[in-house]
Amino acid sequence: MHHAKLFLYLVGLSYCLSNPWFPTTAVGQEVIAIAGETYGVGYARVQWPQPVEGLSRVLVTSPQGRVLYPTAEPVTVTVRDPMRLDPAPRELKFGRGKILERLGQVVKAAVTADEREQVTGYEIWFLFQGDSPFELQISGPAVATIPIVPVAASPEDQRAAMLQWWQTYQDQAEGQIEAAPFLPVADAYLLSYLSRRLDLPAPASLSRMRLEKPPAAIAMMADSAVLQRIALANVLRGNSTEESEVLTDLPAAAAPPEIDPLDDDDVPAEIEPIARMVPPECFYLRFGSFSNFLWFQKLAQEHDGDIKNMVARPILDRRSSQRIEELLNVRYNQLADLFGDALIGDVAVIGNDLLIDDGPSIGVLLQAKNAFLLSTFLEKDRRATEAQFDDCTLETKTIEGIEVSLLSTPDNRVRSFWISNGNWMFVTSSEHLAGRFIAARKSRTTLAATAEFQQFRKQYPNAKTAAITFYLSGRFLSRLYTPQFQIELQRRSHAAAEMAVLVAARATAANEGKTLELPEDLIAAGYLPEGFGRRADRSGLILTPDGMLDSRRGGRQTLLPIDDTTIDKITPAERVWQDQINRSRTDQPGLLEPVFIQIARATADSKSPGQERLQIALDISPGLLGKQAWLVDQLGPATDIGVQFSKSDLVSFYANVHSDKLNGSIPPHYLFGGIKDCRPAPLEKFESPIDRIFAFSTIRGYLAAWPDPGLIDRLPLGLGRGSPVGPNMTRLVGGAYRYQSERVSLLSFNREVLVESIPDLAVLDKQPLRRAQLTIADLSQTDLGQWVSETLLEGEQKKSQAGCDLLSRLTEQLGIDAASTLPFAEELLGAAMQCPLHGEYHCRDDGHWCSSATEAHAPQTAAVMNWFRGLEASVDVVDERLLIDMEVDVKRAAK
Repeated sequence: MHHAKLFLYLVGLSYCLSNPWFPTTAVGQEVIAIAGETYGVGYARVQWPQPVEGLSRVLVTSPQGRVLYPTAEPVTVTVRDPMRLDPAPRELKFGRGKILERLGQVVKAAVTADEREQVTGYEIWFLFQGDSPFELQISGPAVATIPIVPVAASPEDQRAAMLQWWQTYQDQAEGQIEAAPFLPVADAYLLSYLSRRLDLPAPASLSRMRLEKPPAAIAMMADSAVLQRIALANVLRGNSTEESEVLTDLPAAAAPPEIDPLDDDDVPAEIEPIARMVPPECFYLRFGSFSNFLWFQKLAQEHDGDIKNMVARPILDRRSSQRIEELLNVRYNQLADLFGDALIGDVAVIGNDLLIDDGPSIGVLLQAKNAFLLSTFLEKDRRATEAQFDDCTLETKTIEGIEVSLLSTPDNRVRSFWISNGNWMFVTSSEHLAGRFIAARKSRTTLAATAEFQQFRKQYPNAKTAAITFYLSGRFLSRLYTPQFQIELQRRSHAAAEMAVLVAARATAANEGKTLELPEDLIAAGYLPEGFGRRADRSGLILTPDGMLDSRRGGRQTLLPIDDTTIDKITPAERVWQDQINRSRTDQPGLLEPVFIQIARATADSKSPGQERLQIALDISPGLLGKQAWLVDQLGPATDIGVQFSKSDLVSFYANVHSDKLNGSIPPHYLFGGIKDCRPAPLEKFESPIDRIFAFSTIRGYLAAWPDPGLIDRLPLGLGRGSPVGPNMTRLVGGAYRYQSERVSLLSFNREVLVESIPDLAVLDKQPLRRAQLTIADLSQTDLGQWVSETLLEGEQKKSQAGCDLLSRLTEQLGIDAASTLPFAEELLGAAMQCPLHGEYHCRDDGHWCSSATEAHAPQTAAVMNWFRGLEASVDVVDERLLIDMEVDVKRAAK
């Protein structure tokens, strides 16, 4: 009898899982729940009364708090609109290509027909506690409360159902991990915890969180997400260092080349005085005047306080500018209001790393016009901060024989060393950097003394007119590869990951009805892996009423600067990582070449009030472009040949191409093209091999070559010849038009584009020397600009939805109540959440989280399109250096 019931149960279960057309007459047609010792396993198939357009989302909970770790998969059907064809041609003759044209229409209609996903219901798997009846609450396009009555089954059947739940749960969680625009702590933790707790197959996502080859060091600082994910996976796998593991000495870093001391009287005239105060291994961000510095600050404030928001608004607001001001205790607005340029001359931000969001080694160097007044202001402000915070201390330390003022808090949210040297004031977060500032000045081996910097200043002498000079020396880039920097970078990432995992573990235990706070208790109960918290340097987490601290590094995102940490011993795994770093540095020598960027401010067109022009010079090694470096190799030498483009082109480019492709059969030529106002197909169409040719046909643009390289004529089966449709014009297979005359060859999917453009196009001589040029007009009032904005907004909408999904999953998976979800997410991620669309996250009555920006359905504009008003850029390569000169027109916010 038992086997018969089990057989009927399995047949019903397999039928319900495999049949997408299960009857939809009611909600909750099939419900199965098997009780278990640790967790029971449940399944429910729910059907909506009516199909719902698009992939809707549901929230699965239980009023009794019995349901745990649910996963819901939509049951969908695809609805395709009927194909629409143009009227059939009157003549179906092969000679005129009518049949081919008709066939093309059919294929185009088939691949571009509108497809819509309709959701007819959901398949839901879940775990539960206990064996008494309870209710399953489902909210989404429809709301249902389904009674659940657990039944008993054999251990084998319970295990089989558990494995089915795990496969579905794992697939959904890993999808969230892959798509998350932030560190996916919650989903990664739950996969790891449930796998250990229930003895289930290890999740593949944790295995994928590793590197085959380390990225460039500069890339690690620009985007630390890769290292953060690796550290998270290591913590969750329990790969922390055992105390008994054999440690080895820290490898010595290569000594930098000697610098000849340089007296102030010998400094070349084109080098600014402030460069004589900067240690040679520091990055150098110089503003030239306090007014330029305030201009930069205001530009950042116009974009929510962070210059990075000019491109896209991140989902995590790390409040970088405010945190740096608090860290160094330098409040620029107060300085501006009180004194401005009357008190401060030159300004530079310097440092030994670019870890702005994670405890940087950074400092501000000020040239005082009145040292007494500036010192008085700084001293008063430091004493006010000391009095404001109970845990803040102000003391005097001796560094390199000089008395230095230190204002600090235990968690390093304030860490400010202040050095006064005549008219120079230096405020830094790093004790090491403070010492280097003093020592470099004493030995006269500063940035100004390096031949590398002197060479750049000869090439770019307009230091007085530049609003910004940004310089990364070879010494700075080399320091990023040293064992001290790389190994501590890993350790601090590991410490931050431990803090995040501990937050997730506490919440998971609480959701299962257990109040556990200490790591050792969570380890004993199985919520944290064995080995959690064991580190090679014997540091650990300190729990305080205000949060968590690392015993050696301080608070999360206010970590001790890498320069100020001490490393004596390293583990074998860390030695392997350092060996990989050394190999990557050796394999790509261009990564250590200096970077020089200079920005000047100019007045834009007088007909465009409220705009300014930024003149940008970029001088880098092509090796820093990574995979895109091959593009530079295709450029021929700089020439004085230019192109006169069509007056209606919004985007135009040309390049002198010397390609080695096709065994050198493509002769040197000039490649150029333009795009007119249009509304191209959605971006996803360009990514589909089937849709791509039709997507390109929606761009009103052309591609041209002079002298004709003849690539089209080399296509097989005569595909490049086409059929004549007018003087010098043919139509090719696929629908493109080709114009050939006087060694000029043009291609376009739009015949009218060629007819409109050809009269304006001309080859010009005696132009400025360059290898390539790009021009983009003001797109703000164009269809093309609207398409660009909508395309960019799609990415922002995905990030916004990812934030909504995270908040909803915190409620569903960890049982966080609505009032606590946002603060909890901030504690989990170490930063405040913000909607990339400038909306506000809030929880609806049905428990789903959403953004007010999405609900409003108001027209929006992408961040770039709010300020971008045109660009002209030219490219050259000199002595294996890539030189890019740009002029960018920027619309500023109204005063």
